[in-house]
Amino acid sequence: MGFRPERVPDPQRRPDASMDLLNNLRDTALDPSYPAVAAAGGGRRRGPVLLPALLVVGLLFGVALANQWRTAPAAAQERADLISRIATTEQHIDSLRARTAELDQGIRELERAGGALTPAELERADTLATRVGTTAVTGPGVRVTLDDGTDASVQGSQVVDADLRMVANSLWANGAEAVAINGHRLSSRTAIRNAGDAITVDYRSVTRPYVIEAIGDARVLEDAFRRSEGGAWVEGLAQHYGVQWSIGRVGEVALPADPGLGVDRARTRR
Repeated sequence: MGFRPERVPDPQRRPDASMDLLNNLRDTALDPSYPAVAAAGGGRRRGPVLLPALLVVGLLFGVALANQWRTAPAAAQERADLISRIATTEQHIDSLRARTAELDQGIRELERAGGALTPAELERADTLATRVGTTAVTGPGVRVTLDDGTDASVQGSQVVDADLRMVANSLWANGAEAVAINGHRLSSRTAIRNAGDAITVDYRSVTRPYVIEAIGDARVLEDAFRRSEGGAWVEGLAQHYGVQWSIGRVGEVALPADPGLGVDRARTRR
């Protein structure tokens, strides 16, 4: 059995002498260049650079704002000119559409006077003309009025294209013979859609209140519409979003023809 000598502690040795490596890593954690740059004062020279930068940015904003103020009157004038041109063009289109309707009516009268069609064919032509909207019609009917809610901050309080389509389709489904929105006769080709914040009917802008007129049995149309999906739709709009609507019977409704209808394809029936 060997003899193991006992280790005697050195009184000059530091207690943390065994942690020299960790102490060295802690003391030299920063790159030696950092203290050198800090001693030279290079890390706190933002003031002289920041001030010119702020002046340049402020100058750019000022120039942009001045340009905007300078061009604002010109932009407003350009917008007013554009609105005026649109109104003039729409008036010209209206006159052309009215002239087209007159010519169409003249053609039908000449066809009738010429005797080219039999009485049965004439009756069928008249019925189809009423249905498709190529002839003006009058008769009893109903008038549905839709308008935006009084509180414009309520989302959904504005009447949109889907609301007008729902009303028009419900009137068709419940026996209407002819329908018009704000005086624009509806046909199978009429588009009702939103264009920005406006609603267009047959590509013509219409403004509130929106008046949908339909020819047919007034009592039947009113009662059926109130019970229909369209009636439930507008009633829901009124209850939830404040949309205003009403329906009433009218003794005589006059609806113009749709002069925009044309014949693209036709063939003789044998």
